Amino acid sequence: MPELPEVEHLRRSLEPWLVGARLRTVRVRRRSVVKSRGDAPLERALLADSVVRALHRHGKQMAIEAEDGRVLVVQLGMTGSMSIDQGRAPSGMQARHRHVLWALEASSPPCDAPPSAAPRPIEGPWTLAFRDPRRFGGLTPYATLHDLRTAWSQLGPDALGIRSRALAANLLRTGRPIKAALLDQSVIAGVGNIYADEALFKSRINPLRPANRLQATEVTRLAGALRTILSKAAAAGGSTLQDYFDALGNPGSAVQLHAVYGRAGQPCVACGLPLSSCLVTARTTTFCAHCQDLST
Repeated sequence: MPELPEVEHLRRSLEPWLVGARLRTVRVRRRSVVKSRGDAPLERALLADSVVRALHRHGKQMAIEAEDGRVLVVQLGMTGSMSIDQGRAPSGMQARHRHVLWALEASSPPCDAPPSAAPRPIEGPWTLAFRDPRRFGGLTPYATLHDLRTAWSQLGPDALGIRSRALAANLLRTGRPIKAALLDQSVIAGVGNIYADEALFKSRINPLRPANRLQATEVTRLAGALRTILSKAAAAGGSTLQDYFDALGNPGSAVQLHAVYGRAGQPCVACGLPLSSCLVTARTTTFCAHCQDLST
């Protein structure tokens, strides 16, 4: 399931292609992926005939903002993706489960496009596609950016820039295991199973510790670990385990940075002892029982 680094890298890879471009037309193949849109016609709710002003992200959600004020939130769920077809039709599995297609009209790339993002041609047209085989994701229209920010205010602070004071305040409200608290998007937005395990290992905190029992120094370590790990993972293109690819179909390499996730039974990179695993809120959790001692 894409987490914050994957969605952030997707946003960065889409930005040079979309900002300043016009979403000329939209073709909806499966209406059920479009969530409540109020009274707006479907095509208008999906930003048809609008110029893209900016791309935003909070936690695991990305938003496309049009110059006329309309906003469309993209949630990838477990298997969702957004891709750019550069003048060629997709083949194989990538040609299936493409639920919404936009015809884009090219414009000059924005002058402030991130230098790390892939360049796009001036010529068009090309197609933007929302694909989601398992359909746990979806598209949610908002009339204004203010409406979107009101919705996002129900989420916790974004994990990429989390500060220890904000994290501590939210953790004090729950006695659940710290791993469970990190997965709660109202506590902190953007963390999923992969990066919760990685951040807890880096900060030497056992995943079963009650969240409201962490010491101030531990919360500071955890906040710093989250910022570092998420930033590095986004820069590496995210973790491609099965379904995740960026806007141009490139896999991420952040899986090479994983110290514990998916490595149960293998040697700990710090102490060499076999890594342990357990279930927390029905999610497989990998940790080092020595480096992340439950008694500390």
